[in-house]
Amino acid sequence: MNPHKNYLSPKEYEIMTIFWSIDKPLTVSEVLQHRKEGTWSANSIHPLLNKLLENGYIGVCGSQKVAKVNSRLYEAKISLSDYVTNQVSEVFDNETNKFNVSSFLSGLLGGDKENDKEIISELENWLNDYCKKDDRL
Repeated sequence: MNPHKNYLSPKEYEIMTIFWSIDKPLTVSEVLQHRKEGTWSANSIHPLLNKLLENGYIGVCGSQKVAKVNSRLYEAKISLSDYVTNQVSEVFDNETNKFNVSSFLSGLLGGDKENDKEIISELENWLNDYCKKDDRL
């Protein structure tokens, strides 16, 4: 799959969060059952799914009988982790942005000391593993 360099709209992101949280193929009616109250109608979901299909975020993986009609089953083709990684990579790769790693890491730490300790511990572990793996530093 090609790396995705385009951002999801808020509605597309909401649909993807449904796929990421349910982690199994879903029909349109199942996606609608999991939506936030009043976010989109049954009529507006088809264009959103078509755009996600077109951009490779989801794929058709079969069909399932719903009532008397066969409905397509859709599944996520990109994980949440891959999506976030692609978006962060795009910011790092953009030469016109004056991206500051310190500011980014400070943004991860939101003032919740317990959560901050977890994040710092994960970063330390990752850095140690990274340095050991490639003997880079």
